[in-house]
Amino acid sequence: MNKRIIYAIVQKDIKTTFSSKKVWIPMIILPVILCIVLPTLFAYFGIHTGLIGENANDLEKPINDFLRSFPNDDMRNTLAALPTLGYKSVYFFLNFMMIPFFLMAAIINSMVTASNSFAGEKERNTLETLLFAPIIVKELFVGKVIAAFIPAMLITFAAFLINAIVVNVITYPYFKEILFFNSIWLLLMLWVIPALVIFNIILNVLVSARVKSFQEAQQFGGMMVLPVVGLIISQASGLFFLSPLLLLFIGAGLIIANVFLLKFITKYNQRNALFQSQIH
Repeated sequence: MNKRIIYAIVQKDIKTTFSSKKVWIPMIILPVILCIVLPTLFAYFGIHTGLIGENANDLEKPINDFLRSFPNDDMRNTLAALPTLGYKSVYFFLNFMMIPFFLMAAIINSMVTASNSFAGEKERNTLETLLFAPIIVKELFVGKVIAAFIPAMLITFAAFLINAIVVNVITYPYFKEILFFNSIWLLLMLWVIPALVIFNIILNVLVSARVKSFQEAQQFGGMMVLPVVGLIISQASGLFFLSPLLLLFIGAGLIIANVFLLKFITKYNQRNALFQSQIH
């Protein structure tokens, strides 16, 4: 593959992404709400007013299940030693219930950028020109995947850092612990989410190459959010918790799937098939 061609595709697509308000504005708003505003409000009101603690009966069961089943003794003892249910609710929410929110933000952002790849080219009537260029289909797909990956990950990492700073400023005087910089969160941010984003992007680029419009591509790509919703329910009900070992295996499985999936779509999608999708 020609690296200069791939770089040119990446540069063009990233520039196109941030020149379209319908693409980049939702990518900013969603992580701000889910990953910054929500945990900040929960942490502040849960600790300073006790309102969450007094009305947190729905959280009491998963917290108690967590105390009985979580394998990390130090973290379990820390949670058990907190003086009020409000403190325990905040600690539990920030350490475990926030994980699916970051997964959802990363999935939706990567879905937006990936859906804008081929479908966006079709809407702008630029796909034919791209297909006439002296590039192979594999270079085109790799460039599209990288171009969708970079903005999604930059925004996700930025939201994580801002969240970590703001929330720790609020909670450290009470918990005497720096949150979000433990093995679970580091594996999530540096191992699982990048692999999951690539997996989601490859699937959405494949869909984008087959459908006619950006909105249609997003509708198909939205199905990737459903497993995360299931994860939120599982975490809240105490059904299971994401351990470092489980996150390690999930990331490894996603990376293996990404390799095979990328090989498959670059063989399956031939230049003539992309031309047909442009015409019909």
